[in-house]
Amino acid sequence: MQQKEEKLGLWLLVFVALGSMIGSGIFNSPKDLIRVANPQGTLVAWVTGGLGALMLALVFVYLATRKPGLKSGIYAYARDGFGDYMGFNSAWGYWSVGWLGNVSYLALFFKTLNDLLGERALSPFTAFLIGSALLWFFYAILMAGIREGAILNFIVTTAKLIPILLIIFLGISLVKNDLFLTTDWQSRLASTGEPTSPLLQVKEAMAVILWCFVGVEAASVLSARAKSQQVVRLSIILSLLIVLAVYMLITFIAMSSVPARELADSQTPLALILERTVIGVAGGTIIKLGIMVSVLGASLSWILLSVETLYAAAKDGVLPQTFRKINRKGTPVNALLLTQCFTQLFLLSILSPQLNETYLAAITIATTLVLIPYLLSSLYAVKVTLSRWRKESHHHLVIALLGTLYSLYVIYTVGLKYLFLSVLFYGIGSLLFIAAKREQKQQPKHWEWAVIILLLAGSTGIIAGILTDRIQL
Repeated sequence: MQQKEEKLGLWLLVFVALGSMIGSGIFNSPKDLIRVANPQGTLVAWVTGGLGALMLALVFVYLATRKPGLKSGIYAYARDGFGDYMGFNSAWGYWSVGWLGNVSYLALFFKTLNDLLGERALSPFTAFLIGSALLWFFYAILMAGIREGAILNFIVTTAKLIPILLIIFLGISLVKNDLFLTTDWQSRLASTGEPTSPLLQVKEAMAVILWCFVGVEAASVLSARAKSQQVVRLSIILSLLIVLAVYMLITFIAMSSVPARELADSQTPLALILERTVIGVAGGTIIKLGIMVSVLGASLSWILLSVETLYAAAKDGVLPQTFRKINRKGTPVNALLLTQCFTQLFLLSILSPQLNETYLAAITIATTLVLIPYLLSSLYAVKVTLSRWRKESHHHLVIALLGTLYSLYVIYTVGLKYLFLSVLFYGIGSLLFIAAKREQKQQPKHWEWAVIILLLAGSTGIIAGILTDRIQL
């Protein structure tokens, strides 16, 4: 007998969003950003990216208000606005972000653990075994119920905020204006000496910054399990404002207390800061432990979000019905199993000694994949506002258009290589959409077939290019 499911309140939803947004980026972003932008350029990029993320957040708030009957957020909006196939692509892309993000989190977890262990660092094979054990531990937790997973996430997220708050309150005393206000910031990178420009700095920084905000829609994805749509709307705005403030403070303190070249070359950038405070050498250990707790918390958040999206799509018939099966605790068991199996397969990548490269590749591909669901949600908001043109303020249309433009801009900034790889992911996923339609004794529409054939042809070409070394990953 299935037990009655308890709904998620405001702070559980906020902490799921915080858990997904405050993951690996908070600890690595100062290093990743200083390599491509000067402190002043990074500030411009944060303001630009923050405003773009705010537009996306307001899109989700608007849609949660105008379409309260559409549960599961980002997938439901694409399906209602543009049909089953676009809904499927939104769900498939968003689900792929979840397990790819987990691969990146586990890669960073073991990179940090090996830094902490020094000469006793784990071998790649040992890291793979421990990572697999962690993966299936999370599986067991979520099999006990989605609410139980959200409660554990609340505890882990609270714990990982401790080292971040230490950085903010103790690191502020280390700030030196001359380090932040670099000379020739518009023409030359302080970290490498390479020529640059303000527009190039913002462009290069944008993929890193968007990754930091991926998860802002978390409350809308779990809206079917929320106590009310008002709680969903409030949690979206609260979580975004908290994350934006934390990231900008951390970036400012890091770039104002550590020289650019030293920050760019550091293995654990925030450890450099805490080691220079009154805490001393122990600060490095605190930060490394914080990174490990943080990425495990983010991993749990993303399993929650990706499983919920797959389950919602299966309930609507755009994915095979096997993924709508739930246990007595309300956990989508087959959706969870598929998520963990994909993560397990791609976890083989951490057998490579180049863990940092594995991490960067995974987050860039994931960022590219999430842009399609974001773009579809923004376009749906445009469609809804136009249908209500005479009934409400036109500023909603402006917000929806800005969210659309921001999504398109970040798609441009991530580069062609990762766009090619996203074609591969969407092409392979289309086979599941065909299977779902056949279960219902239906066929995709003519235009859907045209897109599917193009994606499958593109996927075949990309695989051939990879196998023949014409495409370098």
